[in-house]
Amino acid sequence: MKRCFSTLVCPAWSLQQIIDSAAANGMQGIDFRGVAEEIDITRLPAFSDELDQTLARLRERGLEMPCLNTSIILVSPAQERWQMMLEECQRHVQLAMRTGTRFLRVFGGAVPRGMTRAEARAMSQRRLRQLSKICRGSGCQILLETHDDWSTSQQALELLHEFAPDEAAALWDVEHSYRNGESPADTVSKLRPYIKHVHIKDSRREHEARVPMLLGEGELPLTECLHVLRETGYDDWICLETEKRWASEAPDPEASVPQFAAFLRQHWPAAGR
Repeated sequence: MKRCFSTLVCPAWSLQQIIDSAAANGMQGIDFRGVAEEIDITRLPAFSDELDQTLARLRERGLEMPCLNTSIILVSPAQERWQMMLEECQRHVQLAMRTGTRFLRVFGGAVPRGMTRAEARAMSQRRLRQLSKICRGSGCQILLETHDDWSTSQQALELLHEFAPDEAAALWDVEHSYRNGESPADTVSKLRPYIKHVHIKDSRREHEARVPMLLGEGELPLTECLHVLRETGYDDWICLETEKRWASEAPDPEASVPQFAAFLRQHWPAAGR
């Protein structure tokens, strides 16, 4: 198992702060979901004109870029909006090829009003095939996050079942599947061949809102999540995704990143190696 954190954890940090913290806390990688004000890193000089220097800084600290977290949503009725997302995919594939990134995360999205689930499923499958075709031969593949109206294993498999796991796979966001009524054991038993990347976080409910917490201090069954992954031989990435960018009340990264490292050492003993 390899450790990384999402830059949603640390929206105020500079790129150098992100790299320094990852290295200091024993990470092997960083999941980029924006840096500072810019959410799309392909628009930043550090990941375009200055990419060689950025990669040198990452290599110097032994860090990889395992997954690029895009804003692409499969269920999008407006064709012009989908065209923009195809262009976003192409930009990220070009970046992935230069950085050795294996995965591009996308969302299924919410089924819009006036569209049946069957219609949304057909649209999403068609568009997932388009994205998979863009990735072909690049060394990276699309991961569908368990999110929105595709949060449980059964819902995710509605879109993924026609694909081999090396064509399109899943990013298991443990919060969304659990909050939608599925136990970690059920998620992993049904979705395991497709799970290539995992986002963990913790939270508690307050008046229908989810308040981000440090791992183990909220309501999510994180130790069970890690246990079932270990039992099935999962050996890929575990990524901290405490969403400080979206929730100012979330723990500060100075606390959440080292606590994540300590939590994994406690509940996944091999993580200390």
